[in-house]
Amino acid sequence: MLRKCYRAEVLKNRHTAAGKLTVWMPLITVFLAAILTMDYMIIDSYNWWYGGIFPGCTALVSCMLSGKEKSQKNRNILSLPIDMKTIWDGKVLYGIRMLTVSVFLLFGAACLAEMVGTYVFHMKYRFAITPESQLAAAAVLLVTGLWQVPFCLFLQQLFGSAAAPLIHVAGYAIAAFSASLQPYFMLFPGAIPARLMCCILRILPNGLLARPGSVTYSPELVKSGAIPVGIISALIWFLLLWGIGRWQFGRRAVE
Repeated sequence: MLRKCYRAEVLKNRHTAAGKLTVWMPLITVFLAAILTMDYMIIDSYNWWYGGIFPGCTALVSCMLSGKEKSQKNRNILSLPIDMKTIWDGKVLYGIRMLTVSVFLLFGAACLAEMVGTYVFHMKYRFAITPESQLAAAAVLLVTGLWQVPFCLFLQQLFGSAAAPLIHVAGYAIAAFSASLQPYFMLFPGAIPARLMCCILRILPNGLLARPGSVTYSPELVKSGAIPVGIISALIWFLLLWGIGRWQFGRRAVE
């Protein structure tokens, strides 16, 4: 049944704005970084992405997944002979698929743009990031960003499609630029990606290089011990938010 719910989400959202956002947002991010910052293109592509564009894109896509049902007060799915919790699971899994596509499109576009800049336009980037480090960063961003899908779906059910993205992006930005610098960063899921990028890409949340002399830099921010702590914490947040949203969504079947 879960597989059928997932396939229903795939069919329902085919050729919709959600799919277009998933593809175009990472490509536009890299393009703007290449045009506006040029020799800092790789740094800013990732920093802009996880600093604000990533949560915004995820929130919009997640809200679109259940926007139609919410506008009809979920009557069209409440009448189905399917457990509401299974429908929720299908939406979360499809949201994860969209998340995966967007993150690895960013990785591919950034690597391609770097190759074009290097071999076609003969640019010399001031701070090069190896493809291996970028791939590791993409994988970590995906894992530490999974919690956003059930969280945004939950916000959409509570506050609607207009308010949910604003709430999510605002909370995420505050956590990314303040709590990520603290020892207790793992308590705020929005702070985890920014903190781990300090270790993997050597980029601070403010976009500066993580090295002595940069504003907000401290040696603790680049210690690799934060990576397993952050990943485990992010997965716990993901499972917790998935469970809370599943329980809340399932209650609608008996109300």
